[in-house]
Amino acid sequence: MFSAVAKTLGQMNDPRIRGVIGKTLGLAILGYILFVALVYMLIGWLSGLSGWLEGLAQFGGLFGAMVIAWFLFPSIAAAIAGIFADEVIDAVEDKHYPALSRARPVPMLSALADGLKLAAIAIVANLLALPFLIVPPVYFLITWGVNGWLLGREYFEMVAFRRLDRETARLLHRAHIRTFTVAGILIAICLTIPFVNLIAPVLGAAFMVHIAQNVVNQRDRGAHAPSLGR
Repeated sequence: MFSAVAKTLGQMNDPRIRGVIGKTLGLAILGYILFVALVYMLIGWLSGLSGWLEGLAQFGGLFGAMVIAWFLFPSIAAAIAGIFADEVIDAVEDKHYPALSRARPVPMLSALADGLKLAAIAIVANLLALPFLIVPPVYFLITWGVNGWLLGREYFEMVAFRRLDRETARLLHRAHIRTFTVAGILIAICLTIPFVNLIAPVLGAAFMVHIAQNVVNQRDRGAHAPSLGR
């Protein structure tokens, strides 16, 4: 696990990884600005107020839109990063696992669906945990635990589906569910750290490549289980 973290952080200067981070942040910021601007215009159009009341309504709506958008910003970044995850995984495999055969290309629609699924999971899990915000330790334990299990599965599948059929990948996940859940918890923790959470989806994709390969190497040395391929 520590080796996977070190390898992931050590590759952050890779131009291909930085390129994905740049695209993820750029598109997420653009989405943030467009959302806030749209809410501002809609409030002015729908309020039917005039003078200072209209200004007050627009200011209140703008502030609320900025708060909501900031809350959703990491989820938006996760969705966008999911679209470009193939580029991150290819960069990690080329650098650290050059003996691997070339993976199947992921169709754009599948990549988009994976990204949207990651965003939906992040939003739903965090909304479900919100009532526990009044007790911060409980809130973080629930958020990290639930997100850890979900994100561990989703990021693993993002890596594994490039080389395995879905049923085989799920069998491999089930056989090593503790490892993938702990990896998911580390990703979930990164998603709760301000500013780090904006690049956490990219880090998570790179990190999971190492975790998946570690699991395969353990399988090669011991019990029989599905392989990610060579």
